[in-house]
Amino acid sequence: MINQIIKIVKLLGFKNAVRMKKHHEQGLAYVRGFTAGYCWWALLNEGILDKLEQESLFNWSGYLDSYPGDREVLEAIVEYLAGVGLLERQGARLQLSEQGKVLMAEPRGLLELLWAYEPCFANLGALLRGEKKYGREVTRRITFVGSGSGRLCEQLPYPVMRRMVQGLGVKMVLDLGCGDMAFLTGLCQQDDSIRCLGIDNDAEMIAYDQKLLGENDYSGRLLAQQADMFNLPALRADLPPVDCITACDTFHEYLQNPDQLIEFFQRLKQRFAGVRFVIGEFCLQDAAWLKKHKTATLEHHLFHQLSGQQIGSAQTWRGIFQKASLEIIEEQVYDIIGHGYFALK
Repeated sequence: MINQIIKIVKLLGFKNAVRMKKHHEQGLAYVRGFTAGYCWWALLNEGILDKLEQESLFNWSGYLDSYPGDREVLEAIVEYLAGVGLLERQGARLQLSEQGKVLMAEPRGLLELLWAYEPCFANLGALLRGEKKYGREVTRRITFVGSGSGRLCEQLPYPVMRRMVQGLGVKMVLDLGCGDMAFLTGLCQQDDSIRCLGIDNDAEMIAYDQKLLGENDYSGRLLAQQADMFNLPALRADLPPVDCITACDTFHEYLQNPDQLIEFFQRLKQRFAGVRFVIGEFCLQDAAWLKKHKTATLEHHLFHQLSGQQIGSAQTWRGIFQKASLEIIEEQVYDIIGHGYFALK
């Protein structure tokens, strides 16, 4: 090996050889991130990574023998992920490496959210040339928007919002744009006197939620319903009066028409007397700050820009609430992550 290195250095020159190696390593970081991401998604979507996380002595040989798909492709993916250090393979056993365990923890939501918007990137050239439009030929994977956002929101947004809700002493929560119901599930777990109804306009998302409710609906305290929140139908007669309306990262999708949001909030106040609101929303971060602090918000902003969504500043949200005659009871804005939380009446 040393002799081969010496030959290369003599042929290219020391400085040139070192420069080329350094540049290749820098480029490889992007290539490897792309490749490993797709391989990781493949195993995640097959449920294999969850099996590895749940079974410390996972029998890889036995699983491979009974795998119904292309075993050679599966073997190639596993070999690659082991090569980059995300998996560890020892004989008949396969397991997550320490780095792999990390990706299955907090970053999992980010990876799922990226998979949700992957169709935008797969069609980026066509979007760029105007040959396709988001919302027409290109859409996001809605169930992964729900699950990915839910996992990420469990790390700060949902705990903050649940504390706000519980501080209001309310008993019947209506959640708009409920996604995978993770926010409501946590409320039901923390307070056995609270009841919750999640509303989402996407049939696929609600079908996913109904499967979750089939496993545990918290003794009937947790419900999900497909509905357009702007044309909210009559709620079930057996439900108590709604005294709290919640929404997390729901309203920014309608910022192109703030008057619609203002009127919407006004209608809700009229329909549900004395209702309280707890709203979590993205708050636009300064581009110069993001350039200096390269957080995941850079990717998040790109996801939204490619899919035609807007992000408002904290002041934008305050202005909308004020015009809707909503008084801010409590406010927490975290500029470091670009998120704000508002309790209103």
